[in-house]
Amino acid sequence: MKKITSDKLNQSIKQVAWTNSKGQKQISYYLKYTFNGKRRNMKIGHGGMPIQTVRKIASELQAKMLLDTSFDPLAKNDSSKKATTDEVFAKYQQQLEMNNRKTIQEYVRLYEKDIKPSFGHLPIDTISRGDVKSWFDELSLRSKYTANRCLTILKTVFEIAIDYEYLETNPASRIKKHAEVKRERFYSPEEKILIFQELFRRLEEDNSLLHSVSFILVLIFSGARKSEIASATWDDWHGDYIELKEHKTDKDGKTRKIWLNSQSRSVIQTLQGEKKKKTIFGIKNPKRLWNSVKLACNCKDLRLHDLRHSFGTISTNAANIQTLQTGELMGHQSLSMMKRYQHIEDKTSKENIEKIGDEILSDVRLPKTFQ
Repeated sequence: MKKITSDKLNQSIKQVAWTNSKGQKQISYYLKYTFNGKRRNMKIGHGGMPIQTVRKIASELQAKMLLDTSFDPLAKNDSSKKATTDEVFAKYQQQLEMNNRKTIQEYVRLYEKDIKPSFGHLPIDTISRGDVKSWFDELSLRSKYTANRCLTILKTVFEIAIDYEYLETNPASRIKKHAEVKRERFYSPEEKILIFQELFRRLEEDNSLLHSVSFILVLIFSGARKSEIASATWDDWHGDYIELKEHKTDKDGKTRKIWLNSQSRSVIQTLQGEKKKKTIFGIKNPKRLWNSVKLACNCKDLRLHDLRHSFGTISTNAANIQTLQTGELMGHQSLSMMKRYQHIEDKTSKENIEKIGDEILSDVRLPKTFQ
């Protein structure tokens, strides 16, 4: 188990690499410093951490030593070892921001609501596996899905605490999440016709529903995510498509194009006459209208997100669009590697969105407003 040490990374950071008994390459990072005339090495990270995070940890410790000459990071009785869960989560949040993760707000919301009340104020090294298990079981009574998501966040917070040497083991590591059944729900041809009829009937009776109806129609025709449609501004609209600079799958700085068929363009042109807000649709969520419509159509288990699932199914099955091209239209992150080797021209995407729209509108009568 040969170890290779390198000081090339930084004057104060030492990198140690070795191969474990399973033949896996391991890397650790150490802060080199001098305390009371003695040279010391403190582990501050591992190979799985971004190097920016390692450098940040090192600079924070060096700043503390400059401000307090009696501060020794390796001292066992040092009060800095008693970091609270809130403090470690703040470090996690910094890492998410550094990596431009789009899920920061959701993680913060879950932490504030379901993790902080139980663990936020506690020194993180005082939390036992039994504490975590009791909390997880109690949260599961309300929602197994939420409990799973919160457990994932808490596990990561504990791992960060280990990296900072606040902990030696992760008390959540052996707690198993609930099995989740992947839900696949698509509207049937009969449900589709009922949904369109109900939307148009509601709009004819109450024109104040124009923005909500338009929001749902564009979800049906584009296969876009609800958050993408909600955030789209008038500046993002370019006739045949909506182009978002910030979106869920933005990891390489590329924009997301939401292609619009002729009916979607008609919908937006209708809204243009009532242009009152910065966003195109003027609302964040047409949930209230949708809940009422699906109840009237006897498909109360059909979620707004299932309109996206239905778009994908119609695209590949009925319209015979290639999987990669469907993924391009829907903004699938998992296809990003494939798209490096196969460029999809805008002309192809424009033709495909019209083809899918024709399939969706089969047997549907559109009112003159959206023709």
